[in-house]
Amino acid sequence: MDRKDEIIAQWEQWLPPEPHRTAVVEFVARGRASIVQPDPDQPPLLLYEDGGSMVLPLVRHGGREPFYSAERPEIDDSGERRNTRYSDVCGSVDEFKRHVAEGPRALREHDDEIAELFDDIRHMIGRMYRRQREYTAFTDRLRALIERLEAVPIVDRAPADEGLAELERMLAAGETGDAERLNELAEQVRAVASAQEQRLREHKAAALEVQAAYRAVKGPRDWSGDEG
Repeated sequence: MDRKDEIIAQWEQWLPPEPHRTAVVEFVARGRASIVQPDPDQPPLLLYEDGGSMVLPLVRHGGREPFYSAERPEIDDSGERRNTRYSDVCGSVDEFKRHVAEGPRALREHDDEIAELFDDIRHMIGRMYRRQREYTAFTDRLRALIERLEAVPIVDRAPADEGLAELERMLAAGETGDAERLNELAEQVRAVASAQEQRLREHKAAALEVQAAYRAVKGPRDWSGDEG
């Protein structure tokens, strides 16, 4: 099952009708938007990387960017379920410019709609601003992890190599009666391996935190493939 089939299987009952359905599935599969359902009693939302957010069943696509919403449902008090008219700020700005081109009378007649467009823009810029702050926090976390990784010393292997070489020499020469020296050299080798194991555990722990940081900043977004 490819990514598109997975999206359809998970969200089929909420996807908009064709041809919008195909456009939404392809957009999500490309990693340009993600589908979330914070409230199981409410339809899921389509969250765009460009800041817009729409109730999934209302998403429409006219064969060109950006996506738009078929209608404007009620917005909850928290603003989390805001349904923007367009998927990005450019769509809202272009809509405003169309009213401007129609002249002052059109601007007065559509003042409520224009106010909503401006609210949409504030919402989208706010979402992208918060997203940028998330990336900044991600950068700070990575920087700290890189410093941790750089601070983990590489264990010098020379004592192990020298110990093994001496053990081989002693055995080849028949110097097998000095048990104390043989055991000392063996422990010299073991000490190097033990130190390496500890350093590798430290490296692994930091690397796993890098993975956790990536997952946190990615959130529900599908980054399994390139956008292009």
